[in-house]
Amino acid sequence: MKSNIPDKVVETLKEIGMNHTDAGWNCHGTYVLLHKALEKVAVARNIKFDAPQILENDSSKRVVSLMVMGHMGDKSEWSIGEASPSNNKNSYPYAMAEKRAKDRVILKLVGLHGDVYAEDEADSFKEERPEEIKGGTNETQDKDNLPKATFINLDNTKETIKGIEFIKEVFIQFLPSKTSRADIVGFWKSNKEAREVLENLSPKDYEDVEKAFKKRAEEIVNDKGEDNGQ
Repeated sequence: MKSNIPDKVVETLKEIGMNHTDAGWNCHGTYVLLHKALEKVAVARNIKFDAPQILENDSSKRVVSLMVMGHMGDKSEWSIGEASPSNNKNSYPYAMAEKRAKDRVILKLVGLHGDVYAEDEADSFKEERPEEIKGGTNETQDKDNLPKATFINLDNTKETIKGIEFIKEVFIQFLPSKTSRADIVGFWKSNKEAREVLENLSPKDYEDVEKAFKKRAEEIVNDKGEDNGQ
């Protein structure tokens, strides 16, 4: 399989202590990288992301489109991540849209875009993933034994999310769309169930979510001069 993988990909994987046999797989001539491998590349290259910008958001139809901007030193790239029933089979379109956008940005920043693809680019990639390749996104989706929580949006639509990682991501990915402190507080209070799942099963993730909410509330106060009281 190595003959189908660009040398730059092999070199990049060496930086994170992985090789082509455990970081991805050959899908009909296209090398596909695991999301976890790309996350490690982002850490190794000190890639930073701005808060995503929500472009389209229809929870009732499970349609999400967002833009992500990433920075590596003095280099910046952006990309759009989309998730809808036509291209996403799982129960967390917000988290999937974010993964797709971030993975594309990472590939662009490190110069691998066009040579390889990320596993979350298409469900068909993950369906072809060999069983011996562990750690893919589809290993954590739609399993009955995963913790789950039902999110309630401001429009009262509901969405059941499975897995601590994705409960946390959905919390955080909703934040950029909140443009007032009332929205922030309302979303926080209405999703007590999801907060308790995180707090009881993963205090560190709960702390991260709490910090993200406070930061977004402060940004709104600073941008609009809103009263800091509830």
